[in-house]
Amino acid sequence: METNEYEKYMNETLHRLGLGHWSVCWLPELSSLVRGRAIPKKMLIEIFDVDMDEAWKTLFHEVIEIKLRSTLRPYRLLVNSLIGIIEEIADNEKDVFIETLAPMFNENSRNHNT
Repeated sequence: METNEYEKYMNETLHRLGLGHWSVCWLPELSSLVRGRAIPKKMLIEIFDVDMDEAWKTLFHEVIEIKLRSTLRPYRLLVNSLIGIIEEIADNEKDVFIETLAPMFNENSRNHNT
């Protein structure tokens, strides 16, 4: 089987797994530090492994990550919301602290001017 045939079969596999809106690009000639990657904005999975067995392992790894990403999205949204709330509380507390310091600086500057 040639590279294009493997890539076609990988894309058919994505379709069977319910990811037909995604596509696979197998780039076995490209030297890379990573074995593969999913690019959500392009709905593209790139596989860099030269060995076909390793390429399939990488494909399934990326498919699992894609599936988990949507599963974990509600938790990511919740955590980001909590971070926003905590930052707001911290900013408010900082502002209150700064306001308590302002009279001290005004008092010190008046004492030094006399």
